[in-house]
Amino acid sequence: MKFLSRSLVIVFLFSVNSVFAQAWPAKQITIVVPFAPGGNIDIVGRTVGKELSQILKQPVIIENKPGAGGMVGATYVAKSKPDGYTFLVSSNGLVTTTLIRNDQQHKDDELVPITLLTVAPSVIIANNNNPASNLKEFITNLKASKDNRVVFATAGVGTTPHFVSALFKIAADADVEPIPYKSGVDTVTALIGGQVQLAAESTQVVTPKIKAGMVKALAVTYDQRSSSLPDVPTTKELGYPSIFITHFVGMMAPAGTPVDILEKMNQANQKALQSPEVRSTFTNAGTIIIGGSRASFAEYLQKERERLKVVVQDAKMTQ
Repeated sequence: MKFLSRSLVIVFLFSVNSVFAQAWPAKQITIVVPFAPGGNIDIVGRTVGKELSQILKQPVIIENKPGAGGMVGATYVAKSKPDGYTFLVSSNGLVTTTLIRNDQQHKDDELVPITLLTVAPSVIIANNNNPASNLKEFITNLKASKDNRVVFATAGVGTTPHFVSALFKIAADADVEPIPYKSGVDTVTALIGGQVQLAAESTQVVTPKIKAGMVKALAVTYDQRSSSLPDVPTTKELGYPSIFITHFVGMMAPAGTPVDILEKMNQANQKALQSPEVRSTFTNAGTIIIGGSRASFAEYLQKERERLKVVVQDAKMTQ
């Protein structure tokens, strides 16, 4: 009888757990963006989040938690309850902050990958008053001047723009001073105001500014031209193939989140990325839709970490 009772309890618990797993999601889901509103990660998060709310039949809200180059928001999610109701969307800083700084408040393995959502080339931009029409001319003019110093706006330590500044430093053999701002939108504002000489942001953020004549595009940091900026040459075309990096946006969850929930969210992301509205929004902004499995995203993160570790060492980025 004791054996039978124990067996019934086990069956009951298994059944309850199965019901809970099948019931997910049963309430509002929060997607944390570790930067201020208006940047590439925020745009991707909101675009995908809107579609996810329809697919998952639950409200999906975006919560911006900027600070420390994305670490504030990432740490918040890493320390959140792993119940499938708090997720993170982030970019290169997700894998590079530990390469540069030693004050990260969470461990890398406290966040697990779900889906690589998109990648977008970075665009190196200058103030309209700068005489250069492309990056090669900018570097030529820089070398011809008495001052080999460039003030470069970034979205914070370890972010994609910070790495663009480092790659530029190596390729141009220039004295580059990276200045951190809270978001990509703030870096563009600083450039327009003449507070910095160069900035870099995703095609999604800067394409409208470029087309409106507010800033000047010097190069796209990719091996092919952007669909949103077909007249802007790539760094490879201009003779600087080493300046290659994208703004990837991926979704992560706190370690310990049930695997079945991770899989369901991955499947929901895949479906969201195939939405005609989402595809149109990203294509018009020069953003490339990726998708794929959890394993493929994990592999991508590892390769990016290994590649960018070399950049950190060559550009002496460690703080």
